[in-house]
This record gives sequence, C-alpha cells and structure tokens, in this order.
Amino acid sequence: MLDDKILQTLEYRKILNTCANYTQTSMGRQEVEQLRPVTDLESVKRLLQATDEAYTVDRLKGGPSFGGISDVSSPLKRARIGGTLSPHELLAVGNTAYGARRIKRFIEQIGEDTDIPLLTGITENISEQKELENAIKSCIDESAEVMDSASPELAHVRRELRSGEVRIREKLDSMIRSSSVAKMLQDQLITIRGDRFVIPVKAEYRAHFGGIVHDQSGSGATLFIEPESIVAMNNKLRETRLKEEREIEVILQKLTALVGDQADLILFDLDLLGNLDFIFAKARIAHVMKASQPRMNDRGYFKLKKGRHPLIDMDKVVPLDVELGNSYTSIIVTGPNTGGKTVTLKTIGLLSLMLCRDCSYLQKREVSCVYLMPFMPILVTSKVLSKA
Repeated sequence: MLDDKILQTLEYRKILNTCANYTQTSMGRQEVEQLRPVTDLESVKRLLQATDEAYTVDRLKGGPSFGGISDVSSPLKRARIGGTLSPHELLAVGNTAYGARRIKRFIEQIGEDTDIPLLTGITENISEQKELENAIKSCIDESAEVMDSASPELAHVRRELRSGEVRIREKLDSMIRSSSVAKMLQDQLITIRGDRFVIPVKAEYRAHFGGIVHDQSGSGATLFIEPESIVAMNNKLRETRLKEEREIEVILQKLTALVGDQADLILFDLDLLGNLDFIFAKARIAHVMKASQPRMNDRGYFKLKKGRHPLIDMDKVVPLDVELGNSYTSIIVTGPNTGGKTVTLKTIGLLSLMLCRDCSYLQKREVSCVYLMPFMPILVTSKVLSKA
C-alpha cells in the first residue's frame, strides 16, 4: 500500500478532485473517492480499454447524459423492508430508472456501429424498469404531487373536496358582501387558518360577530374567525381531507411495494451507473487534456515523449522526454534549483500512480509504461508545483 505521505507529495488528491469535477452523479464521485490500487497488468489494460471506448463515444456523440439520475439507495433499502416512500422519493426512483434505461439504449445504439464491448457489457446488465416507471409516472407528476388519476377513489374524493370548497367560498362571499357584515371586517377577503376557512374581523366586533377564533394579527387588531354558519361545512371538508390522506397513503404503499420488489436490481444499476459515470469522467478529462492512451508492458520499459504534468497549465509546462529500461536502466536528474527536477520526478511518479489507481489516460504525445505496483517513489521534496 502507498502511504499518505507519498500521495500528498505527488499531489494525488488534486487529480482525484479534478476527476470528481467531471462526474455527473454522486455515485460517480463516490467511485473516485473509493479508488484503490489495481493489482495486475491485465486489469489495468482492461480499465484503459474501457476509458478508450468512452473516449470514442464522447468523440462521436458527446457522451451520455446522467440527468435525472440520483442516488436513491436509501429509499430503495427502506422500500425493501416495507417502509413507505414519499412522493418525492418515488419520483426520484422513477427518474433514475428512466435515466438508466436511456443510457443503456444510448450505448447499445452506438455499439451497433462501433466496437465498444466493455461499455456494452456494462450496460447490458442494467435492468429495464419500464413497468415501474409507468406505474410511478401514472400516479405522481413532475412536481411530486399525487395526481387525481392515481386511483378512482382519489379522483372521487378530490371532486368532493373541490365541491365542498366551492360551497364554503360561495357562502362566505355572500356574507362578506352583506353591508351588515362588511363594516365589521378588516378586509373583504376569504383566507384559511389551520385548514379552516375564515374571514378577518376587526377585534372590536368580536362579541357581535360570534364564531370561532382561529388566529389573530400581530397587532391584535384583526381576528380570523370561522363563522358559525360554516362550521359544519368546514368539518365535512376536514373529514374529506382525511379521506384524501388515507387514499394517498394507500397509493404510496402500493407504489413502494413495487419499488421494493425491484430494489435489489435498481441498487445494482446504481453501481453500474456510478462506474459508467467515472469512466466517462476520465474520458472527458482525456479530451480536455488532449491525452493519449499509454501502451502498457511488464518488461520494465518506460517511455514518455512530450509528457506533461497533468496539474500544470499545458501552455506553461515544458514537455518531458524520458526513456528507461532500454538503453538506460537509471537516470540522474541534475541542474539548478529552478523546479525542473521536481517537475520531472513528480511527472513520472504521478503518471505512474494514475495508472495503478485507474486514472488512466496520460497527458503526453506518446507513452509506454511499465506497470509499477507497488509504486514507491523516493522524493525528498514536498514542493507544490502550482507554486514552483
């Protein structure tokens, strides 16, 4: 294992931060945070191939969009054990399932004309949750509200609610327009306090007006009163709202049960999506850096041609040519204290570390790398290159 001192000296955390900035999901960022050394050459080659395929896709089509996809692992686990999900959580699950299916279709379509076996191998394992998507979409709108069409009973209850509200408003509207009542009102308006329809009455008319006081203004000059004539109507409306709440709960429980049945598959999809997001993040970095895919070997041969340190501005860094393992098995780096030696050592060290930690493409024209694992650079300087 590499100790933290080596990682700090090589400023490896900055590479991770750069990679994380190119991810589109929290799962992708988590993939970056959990990077571990890869332990064999063939695994490194496979990871490089996946990044190369993503680079090709990004060049041809701009890469997939992860829009609408979120980390719904917590709601999925709760649904799996019988907890009821909220409309917002169900909507997030539906959007994530749709986003996963969209990415799967995107990669499959490109794979019909382009050789990207590793990417298609990942996406073919993404589950298709069209039935679940439709079930959620038919019940919950984009504002995470349960729609009337979610069930016949809910549609009926909400018609009762609207009808009851209309009757109450008509009753109050007639009341506040009456000259005998209007003089006692602070304003001729109808408002709601605690789910009860009320009107604003001047405090001095409290004894004359009657009814139930539900609230008062900050100054105390206005009382929000529910007239006695609509108490029964408000009670009926409250009962209807309770019916609505119970029916919504039934709908949410049914949808949650559907989610719970598919939770394990969607949790696995999240892992695949996080991996894909990470792979395409590396491809986008490679594109921005104008990087090249290294040719790996296990013969102890290392070559950089016009290599550049990935943390230094491309327009400012001096390209580096280094070759080891052919004519030379060791190199002595010497010169004045102007930062060049540090850049050289750190460039070789960081690029090698990026390979064994799967940050793949390297910023150079040509590269052949021996796989260095474990990698133990001996650097006596901790100079930060951005300040060098």
